[in-house]
Amino acid sequence: MLSGVATSVVLALVFFSCAFAQNAPSAAPRPFSVHDLVAFDRISDPVVSPDGSRAVFALRKTDLDANKGRTHLWTVKVDGSDLHQLTNQPESDSQPRWSPDGKSVYFLSSRSGSSQVWRIELSGGEAKQVTDLPLDVNGFVLSPDGTSILLCLDVYVDLPNPADTAARLKEREARKATGRLYDAALFRHWDSWKDGRRGHLFVLPLDA
Repeated sequence: MLSGVATSVVLALVFFSCAFAQNAPSAAPRPFSVHDLVAFDRISDPVVSPDGSRAVFALRKTDLDANKGRTHLWTVKVDGSDLHQLTNQPESDSQPRWSPDGKSVYFLSSRSGSSQVWRIELSGGEAKQVTDLPLDVNGFVLSPDGTSILLCLDVYVDLPNPADTAARLKEREARKATGRLYDAALFRHWDSWKDGRRGHLFVLPLDA
């Protein structure tokens, strides 16, 4: 396991590897603009492999014409060499996590229609869906032995079963009334309404 300083060094290597590998030679210097800020590639969530030889990270690119950003996964050696793209789907992929043996990467993707856990082998091939739950998976952690996975799901506190929460959400979506009643100040977060759900943790065994 690498220290925090070593991980920061890896992140720096990853950043410069991506910058020099993908960006064309720059033109004459000019002021940094809002357009540049929006179009700037963003690296996040770098994770070093169990043997310390590689890192996996998420890279977000923005398509200004389509007014949409997409996030895909990339891998690179810790010395900054051997940079290559791991996923390339229309939907975004995020939160990469190494398997304990370092042969595959688990991640979140909405390619099935909701946010679920997927796994892809470093040796190649298509990603395989790991979870198929009635609710979006917000985050996850693999157990050290790789036999189970800890999931974070938003559920109603009086309905801890994910299926029951999904049923209530479906029922509310079917209502014709659109009014909302709140008795607390924080009723909206960015572009979504607070609906009374809370993040709870669930453990799911993984197939061998």
